[in-house]
Amino acid sequence: MMPALAACGQGQAEKAEDAAPPPAAAAPETAPSPTVAASPVPPPPAAALRSSPGPRGSTVDLTRVQVTGSILTVELRYTPPPGEAVSQWFFNISDVSVIDDATSQRYGVLQDEEKKWMAAPLSGGRIGVSTGRDKPAIIWFKFPAPPADSATISLNMPDVSPFDGVPVQR
Repeated sequence: MMPALAACGQGQAEKAEDAAPPPAAAAPETAPSPTVAASPVPPPPAAALRSSPGPRGSTVDLTRVQVTGSILTVELRYTPPPGEAVSQWFFNISDVSVIDDATSQRYGVLQDEEKKWMAAPLSGGRIGVSTGRDKPAIIWFKFPAPPADSATISLNMPDVSPFDGVPVQR
């Protein structure tokens, strides 16, 4: 009797295979749409710690003030005015500084061992800001870190009101 059961099981399996669609026919139902795969979701923009009016009607958001080791990194986002097609401007990197609010010590942007500024986007000794329609520009600078007991800094740069008393993240 066992062989008969085995035979019945095999026959049912053959009938089930005959009834199932070929693998190629099932593939389109389970394959992801090319539209879904081709449109990755961009990460959300960094939240602004502070905002200030900038040059040519732009808005400048301070998005990061963080110490890592002995380096302070400052990141800003320039957003063009609504509907503006393209805007570009430059400023001297030597005009950018942070002040340790606890000691009034002023720090300029760091340079590496080859005398290259530790900032971006660079154009010689200047920062080049370029925004497009609804497309902000991100710029960043690296400074010597203030002492560990200094809780806040002030950032000064051309054509933007100072960002005073900004907490330093450590």
